[in-house]
Amino acid sequence: SISARNNSTNVNGGFFYVETIFDNTVSNQNSSPYFSIKPIPYVCINKQYTFNNGAVDPDNDSLVTEVMRPLVNPNCASAPQQIGLNNGATPAITFPGNPLQTSNQFSLNPQTGQMTFTATQLLGPATLTVRTREYRNGVEIGSIMRDVQIQVMRCTTQAPVPADPPTITGGRLVNGVYQACADNKIGFCFDVQAQEDDAILILEDNLGTSIPNAKMSYTNQRTDTVTACFEWTPGANDVGLHNFILLAKDSTCKPPGILITHAFNFDIYVWGDTRTVPDTNICPGESAFLGVIGGDNYEWTISPGGDPNSLNNTTIQNPIATPNTTTTYVVQSRANDFCPNSKDSVKITVLEGPKIGKQADTIICPNSPAQLDVKLTQEQGVNYTINWTPATFLNNPNIPDPITTTSTDITYVVELGSTLNKCKAFDTIYVDVLDGLSIENSDTAVCLGDIIDVRAIGDIRYQYEWKVVPANGGNISDFGIIDPSITASAVGTAKYTLTGRYTGCKDSTVSFEIETQPIPSVKINEDASLCYGDTMKLNAIIDPEPSVYPGYTYNWTPGATLDKDNIIDPIFSGKTTTTLVFTTSTSAGCEDKDTVTLTVFPADFLFVNADTAICPGDSVEMKLTANGVETFQWSPDFYISDTRSQSPLVWPITSQEYMIHGIDTNDCADTAYVNIKVSPKAIISLPDTVILYPGEGQRLSPDGNCLYYSWFPPLGLNDANAANPYARPEVNTRYIVQGRTEAGCIVSDSVDVLVMDDSYVELPNAFTPGANTNNVLRVLRRGDVELQQFAIYNRWGEKVFETKNINEGWDGRYNGTIQPMGVYIYMIEATTPSGRKVNKQGNVTLIR
Repeated sequence: SISARNNSTNVNGGFFYVETIFDNTVSNQNSSPYFSIKPIPYVCINKQYTFNNGAVDPDNDSLVTEVMRPLVNPNCASAPQQIGLNNGATPAITFPGNPLQTSNQFSLNPQTGQMTFTATQLLGPATLTVRTREYRNGVEIGSIMRDVQIQVMRCTTQAPVPADPPTITGGRLVNGVYQACADNKIGFCFDVQAQEDDAILILEDNLGTSIPNAKMSYTNQRTDTVTACFEWTPGANDVGLHNFILLAKDSTCKPPGILITHAFNFDIYVWGDTRTVPDTNICPGESAFLGVIGGDNYEWTISPGGDPNSLNNTTIQNPIATPNTTTTYVVQSRANDFCPNSKDSVKITVLEGPKIGKQADTIICPNSPAQLDVKLTQEQGVNYTINWTPATFLNNPNIPDPITTTSTDITYVVELGSTLNKCKAFDTIYVDVLDGLSIENSDTAVCLGDIIDVRAIGDIRYQYEWKVVPANGGNISDFGIIDPSITASAVGTAKYTLTGRYTGCKDSTVSFEIETQPIPSVKINEDASLCYGDTMKLNAIIDPEPSVYPGYTYNWTPGATLDKDNIIDPIFSGKTTTTLVFTTSTSAGCEDKDTVTLTVFPADFLFVNADTAICPGDSVEMKLTANGVETFQWSPDFYISDTRSQSPLVWPITSQEYMIHGIDTNDCADTAYVNIKVSPKAIISLPDTVILYPGEGQRLSPDGNCLYYSWFPPLGLNDANAANPYARPEVNTRYIVQGRTEAGCIVSDSVDVLVMDDSYVELPNAFTPGANTNNVLRVLRRGDVELQQFAIYNRWGEKVFETKNINEGWDGRYNGTIQPMGVYIYMIEATTPSGRKVNKQGNVTLIR
């Protein structure tokens, strides 16, 4: 960092800052990339321009270039900061999209570092910062950065145009990238032609640093058309993308007399030899994973005599081959088919395993044994290994003919190996065990007339037969199928039995029971009415009667209004009109229900005003609103104007609850209550008189239980609504205060504040230095007083104390020495606000 950054159109000078970063935790053998092109390009306004810093890495690490806002750091002791920009122009300068004004047409290729832009405004230098990051195996291991000043000028120089080469030896041009082959020479020539006849072009390149083994020659230098010829034989270690920069300098020095240089980036991609995986052997049924490197856009073919349908995909890099016979696969890289080594082949040999016969699948009865047989064809001198899986239920899993006692269907796999080669033979035998017989229906209870669907599981090869006991217990839709339907036709319990038969196996039998329950019929009370708080006994009639079928359950809803909700005859005590539903049911859900509506006349037909509070001696009016009332009366009958009035006045001396009782037209009773709270009496107390001297004030602090205050008159008070205002009237004034408690009770009081005409001065006749009180002798005053002199003399006439500060007093010392007990003489000279002179002298006794 150094204070050397030039001013430019977008940056105001300051400290010039560059940096290089190494990460030696990733690699301690690394050379930094560097820039091979000078960083001060001159461009013509409104002319397209290309520029490249020519970032090169000696270790062939991957490079990524970015444009960023310039950094500044005055001392390198702290992290750098992004420098401020001059963004006054339109469009604004932004990084990295528009580092100088190019109407947002600035572009950067991060892989090559090539910049392309057209400067549209801001004549003069424009500053941008370029950083190139270095990556190895996908990990960033370093970076470099530099400032670049682009000089925008008024000029008309046209950029020269490099033409595509007419011929390319040992390669080709695809989408702007030159394609080359490892260990094969590539060469091409092209013209760089100026767009102005009087141009003088000079070409140069950075091949010496970017591709050291390549060569570039130039003919017709310093003319308007220069021919450049490139030649390179890349090696096997050069596979991948390379690039170099060609600089075209127009040295005609047109106005304003600046050499303008254009940078052109050339990308060369080197293809390596196309190589497949090595030849290999597989067993029948196995797959081989093929693969190829070197090239792209692959095409696989199968040589004559091979398995023609054994590849899963013929156009991918890593197909899977599953040949039945030995097959050769040929792969061609179509991306670099011009290279001599763009094709390779791999042979997959299919070995022959042991010979094994096939055993048919078998059917067995539940819990019956069965013998398996691998049907092995043995060859003389060859040893075999046998393994049956799973080994479950087998007497020996390693012999050709084991016995299984499985009770469920099972598939056995036999694996046969030999000393011929690594390949094995396999076979499968499926043992089909007749399914057992079961019924999912459990014992159940149903309603008379219900239909039950049987859910049974059994082998379809069985023959089925149903029986029911007693015979009239229910109707079966079909006695010869596994899943008939059953109709419950008689009250009681019946047993249903299912038998399954298969030739050679003993019968399978399952059964379940069905209880058929009656469907009840119920009837309850007629609708009725009652007053709030009354009760009513209910009753229900059920058919068949509970004595005939005692398994009923009962339920009244809503049950909260009844003493019991699970009996036939509960007691109702509801508070509001209620419709009750009575349900009688059996355990199987056979039920019937009936309803009754009980109208409850409301108890609240008397409505009175809310509870209230009054002050002692006040009265309040009661208010009654009644709906359909015939008679009513208030109680108690004291401190009330009329006990039979709808709006009587009450004036209790203490808190009192008043009750009103009434009867309505339905002969129902109601009671209402009003609480009258008598709040405490308001109390306030002030002194009769307060005396003030000139310059004095007094805080008025009334005693009592009031919470809010109002003082009158407000003259001379600092706050007329405060509980204790500060009073300093200029004349005698009577202040009247009104206090109000939290309950709103009000009281008043007054105080006379008398203002004296003049101040007075006095002095005590004794004092005691060192005591807790009266330990300093001071001038006593009431009102404002200006002190001219206060002096103390001992009995020999020696002045031991003097002051003009009326707040300062004598502590019984002279020159720091404690004075003896005795009589001393004092002299006081002072002036009151009225101009009166005060002269006092006398004796004062010092007591110890």
